[in-house]
Amino acid sequence: MNKLYRFLFILLAFQIAVSSCASTKKRDDQSALGKLWHNMNSHYNGYFNAKEIMTETLLSIDEQHVDNYTQRLDMFPFLELDNTSSVTEQLDIAIEKVAIVVKKHPYSNWVDDSYLLIGQAQLIKQDYESAEKTLRFMVTEFRPRPTRKKSKKASGESDEPEEEFVSRRNVESNPAQDIKDRLRARKDAQKERKKLSKERQKAAKERKKQREKERKARIRARKKGIKLAPVSSKTDTSAVTGLENEPEEDPEEELGPIGMISIFNQASNLGGGEAYGKKSGSYMLKHRPAFQEGRLWLAWTLVKRDNFDQAQIILEDMRANRGTFPDIRRKAMAVQAFLYLEQGKFEEAIPYLEEAAEVAESRNERARYYYIAGQLYQELGQPSGAAGAFEKTIAARPDYELELGARLNLAQNSFLSGTGSAADALKKLERMAKEDKNIPYESQIYFSMAAVALKSGDQEAGAQYLQMSLSSPSAGSVQRTEAYSLLGDLAYNEDDFLSAKLYYDTTLTVMDKGDFRYDAIEGRRDQLTGIADALTDIEVKDSLLRIGMLPEPEREKWAANLFEQRRQASIRPTTPIASNSRGSAGGSALSTSSFWAYSSQAIKRGKRDFERTWGERPLTDNWRRSRRTGDIFEDDGDGGSSSPTEEVTIVTEDEITKLLEGIPTTEAEQNTMTIQQATNWFNLGREYRDQLDNSPKALSAFETLNNRYPNANGEAESWYYQYLIHKENGNTAKAQEFATKLKSRYNGSKYEKLSNDPSYAATLMADENKLVREYETAYRAFEQGDYNTAHEMAVKGRATLLGKHPLKARYALLLAMTTGNTQGRQAYINALRQVVSQFDNTPEQTRAKEILRLLGESGARLPGQTSASAASGGFKESMDELHYLLIVFNDEDTDLNAAKIKVAEFNNKYNKMDRLRVTNVYLGTGNKTPVLVIRRIKSGELAMKYVNNAIEREKEFLNAGVFDYDVYAVSQSNYREVLKARSVESYREWFKENY
Repeated sequence: MNKLYRFLFILLAFQIAVSSCASTKKRDDQSALGKLWHNMNSHYNGYFNAKEIMTETLLSIDEQHVDNYTQRLDMFPFLELDNTSSVTEQLDIAIEKVAIVVKKHPYSNWVDDSYLLIGQAQLIKQDYESAEKTLRFMVTEFRPRPTRKKSKKASGESDEPEEEFVSRRNVESNPAQDIKDRLRARKDAQKERKKLSKERQKAAKERKKQREKERKARIRARKKGIKLAPVSSKTDTSAVTGLENEPEEDPEEELGPIGMISIFNQASNLGGGEAYGKKSGSYMLKHRPAFQEGRLWLAWTLVKRDNFDQAQIILEDMRANRGTFPDIRRKAMAVQAFLYLEQGKFEEAIPYLEEAAEVAESRNERARYYYIAGQLYQELGQPSGAAGAFEKTIAARPDYELELGARLNLAQNSFLSGTGSAADALKKLERMAKEDKNIPYESQIYFSMAAVALKSGDQEAGAQYLQMSLSSPSAGSVQRTEAYSLLGDLAYNEDDFLSAKLYYDTTLTVMDKGDFRYDAIEGRRDQLTGIADALTDIEVKDSLLRIGMLPEPEREKWAANLFEQRRQASIRPTTPIASNSRGSAGGSALSTSSFWAYSSQAIKRGKRDFERTWGERPLTDNWRRSRRTGDIFEDDGDGGSSSPTEEVTIVTEDEITKLLEGIPTTEAEQNTMTIQQATNWFNLGREYRDQLDNSPKALSAFETLNNRYPNANGEAESWYYQYLIHKENGNTAKAQEFATKLKSRYNGSKYEKLSNDPSYAATLMADENKLVREYETAYRAFEQGDYNTAHEMAVKGRATLLGKHPLKARYALLLAMTTGNTQGRQAYINALRQVVSQFDNTPEQTRAKEILRLLGESGARLPGQTSASAASGGFKESMDELHYLLIVFNDEDTDLNAAKIKVAEFNNKYNKMDRLRVTNVYLGTGNKTPVLVIRRIKSGELAMKYVNNAIEREKEFLNAGVFDYDVYAVSQSNYREVLKARSVESYREWFKENY
């Protein structure tokens, strides 16, 4: 064999040397031996390894993915990753390997497959734009052309079909490099063969060892008269009562992955089957083009980019084309259903889901499609269709978790469809919860019972089942999210807003931020925050006021009782080791340990020896002797036992004072807290009205305010709120009553005029509109280039504004811009800095900062501070320029080599394709500050992306416990300024302001 390889290599080298005079080679110029060499190396080296990496990555995604069976399942979970960084490293390696295939073997039959794999990896990484570009290039470059046979009579040659695709690329060849590449490829192939051989031998030894172990076990069992079951027999635990007509399981049918990874598996190149309408050709001995697979993935990518029309055209063409391969046609059905789901067209998606399920090859894939179809039927309010889909899911015999989800839906569906009662559904679910095989899914079953109870109108039972779901040991993050969210909704609907806010808080702590409901729940939580704060503060202050008004002896007694309660709660009773341990692990530990306390004989012997000397003694601590009136080991005269003494608790005066801190004991303190309570009740009423539009709750809060705290500061406004609420509800008599009260007590106030003078509101609105119109006139003059007029109008308009009027910031920015046009650059910069310093958290401040950056300035200094050039250090914004990264270490004795190794490992993991270089410099006084410089990154945006990733993965980047450092992004020109200054101090502030 070695001689044959040597002969083939010499022959190939000779052929390359003969043809080395040509600068380029075309596909047709390759010899048969050359084609064989390129195909073998491209397939079994680069592409094979990349394909293995892709498969491992998809399996890891599938293992990490957790389906939420209370929500509609994802058709393809690998496309719905919340964070792609976990797979980016492996996918980049796969892309790198097939990129080498494309570069070194440009005319091999596996180039189209390599481009397809690159597009797949980019799609999984959610780089949709790059994926579309790659796949469009692939389907354009490698589009098959019809095979035509050359005429023997015309050419004198044998009938040979033309190539399946024609590449328009001309690739320069380097004979010397080709020889080196082939030598290296041959060595790599030999290493791979040796490695594979060793793995096969190891596997064979393991199988042999297992067979020998089973044989010995059977011999021992035979001697004992025990008959073991055959090794190959499998217990069928998926039989379903009531489904006697189910088809038997096909022993050759694979279960398939739950996460739908099988959609990736191309048909084997050793046969493609027969396409609809015509034979697609035999691929037993030739490579099957990846063109059709590429078009399918291009349609998939277009769906993710919301380009539904083009995706629809591709999918319709693939289904209608008689030459489409059968496996591609099956996948196209699933992608078509996916397209309709992304568009929200559920009725159109269901037929394609069911058709895709019928032709699916794996059981889990088939069951998943039927399950999603059942969920869609439920959303459309068609219980009968949902029941049929879930029964088909069970009949597919998928993994038990998916089967259980279908059974839970069926139990609920019988109640929803009217064929069963809620009690029957709950009984079925209770029986399922008691089964041992369902213990890991107990929380899920209780949640389904809660859903049935709530849909039947039993809110109390539903809440109890939800609490049982949360208390179950099987409650995972998904189930806890659903239960807490639903409990929050129940409390919200029952106007228990404090509990609802707390439930929503907990929901947000366990819910994935990528969940589509996250923003809605966060918004509702924020709506309830003011209400919850007011309710909590009211309850606390009411308690403090009640205690503060007690006589001093009663307050001290209350403090002593509270101290004792806290002391008792802090004491944890010791629990003796149970003699009848139920756990096998615990039992084995007691029986095998040599520790004396685990020996029952030693414990009994020690107890008898103690009783001979001291008698029976109560189990009590004797560590704090200062708190006891006597010793428990005092003899009672006969050498026997002594009676236990009572423990006396002494509470010091300092402890009482500490407990009474914050309690209003003086009249002034109580008055202050009473005013705060009135404010809380007013805020509560306003929040009910403004945030929730809950008129009954708002009226109740305002009435409590008026009754408990008459003449409070917010009384006039509370009356006006009540006037508005009654008026909006059509209760004019009650509204007029509050208008009269305002006129009698607060005559002439703003609220009295608003309630009694209909024209007053119009006057206020007209005045406000007049101010806005004056500003718009001034701004229009600025736009027309009449800067002096605009400046004068802005000065005059701003002088008419009172208080914190929102137009003040707009006038200030307009004045800055007119100043710049009339007085020059420096006056412009100073005026913009005034805007930045005076109007925090306003759009005008943001706009002023942006203009300062465009002018090459930064910061928000007040007039009189250092000059702009000194403050900025000569730094200029240049986000589109090449960027470096500076890692500045605060410890002069930092081991730069160790740090450089850590950074290089991080770059190799997360930025391998960027080919970053790491060097070190020293800055600061005496060049003692060690700095690592990472070069080069294309833009400031990508540089900040690196910085944020480094901060997020601090442990992997540079462990802060080992290295004390700061990391900055810096443009190439600003880096020169840093080197000139030999310091990062001036750049640090500029970086914070501009990045």
